[in-house]
Amino acid sequence: MKFRIDKKTLHDAVNVVSRAVASKTSRPVLLNLLLTAHDNSLRFVGTDLDIMMISSLPAEIEEQGHFTIPAKLIQEIVGSIPDEDDGRVLFELDNEDTREVSLSCGRSRFHLQVQPADDFPPVPVIDNEEFTSFSVSSALLKQGLKEAGVAVNTEEGNPVQKSVCVDFAAAGMPTLASTDSKRLAVTALHGIEVPENMRKTLIVPSRAVAELVRLLDSNDSIRMGLYKEQLVICTEHFQLITRLVDGKFPDYNRVLPKESSRSLKLDRKDFLQALKAVAPISRSNSDLVNFDVGPNETRVWAKAPEKGTAEMFISTELTGEPINISFNINFVLDFVNNVSDAQIILDMTTPNYPGLLKTGNPESEFKYVIMPMSY
Repeated sequence: MKFRIDKKTLHDAVNVVSRAVASKTSRPVLLNLLLTAHDNSLRFVGTDLDIMMISSLPAEIEEQGHFTIPAKLIQEIVGSIPDEDDGRVLFELDNEDTREVSLSCGRSRFHLQVQPADDFPPVPVIDNEEFTSFSVSSALLKQGLKEAGVAVNTEEGNPVQKSVCVDFAAAGMPTLASTDSKRLAVTALHGIEVPENMRKTLIVPSRAVAELVRLLDSNDSIRMGLYKEQLVICTEHFQLITRLVDGKFPDYNRVLPKESSRSLKLDRKDFLQALKAVAPISRSNSDLVNFDVGPNETRVWAKAPEKGTAEMFISTELTGEPINISFNINFVLDFVNNVSDAQIILDMTTPNYPGLLKTGNPESEFKYVIMPMSY
């Protein structure tokens, strides 16, 4: 087995695919990457059995073959190679029995132990006839997943609450949602044509969602689809294949408030500044933040025994009667930090009824329901 590949291309592929590798496992092979040299392509695969990342790259293949190598080791080795004029890395596996691969690039030489590929999990070969998919803007999907993931449960618990619902069966447009039972995030993808046989509700593990948000490039055009009951995302640079979670996602339409008696307009920058100012005190008292809302001004404040009080007054615009209401400050910050529009709107009814956060952008589909707290 012998091949050459551009160092930067190799470095980028190894870093991407290694994100799918298991961090802890009783199967040592899941700590490895699978490298396969075939025709004029070099394929990298990493998996923890829940998600699989695949990257296929052009390479100069002199002899075909495959092997697995610890992901952390190859990451560190490739990252340590200094930049050279040639910038190409030569891999040679001379003896199948010794299972040792040599890497060389410029003045750098390495001899690394590798393992056979036999024990590595099977890599799906996606048949286009069985792969139902559609095109979507990478920027649109990334933003949707980022918004929908805000309310994912980050603690141990119900697998459905640790996932994002991707509802292709929703009327009008595909809808994304998550909930940890204390809040609900809902958004939608505009202008997407979903094939008839894909119009179903999928529950996608939050880890796969997080990796997509991290890796999707805003300039990519991608394909998204189902293959043998797994979700597949195909970009120019990689494929991500993820298992789906069994379970039923709550009816998010029933949770979304249909009307409110009060609507508060806030400047995002002012609101964020106020939240940050009172956060140190709030976090000393069960993360409680209080809003005393008047016609033209809102007092954002927190109080903690043996710590003190923090408050900031910000100019706001209220439609409806004044109200005093409290929320979890971390939940509020999760919304504010995930939007960029200049204006935020908080719809309220009573101090004991859920609030609805959204932006002032009429084209935004992002809605965030948050349960109030008592003080």
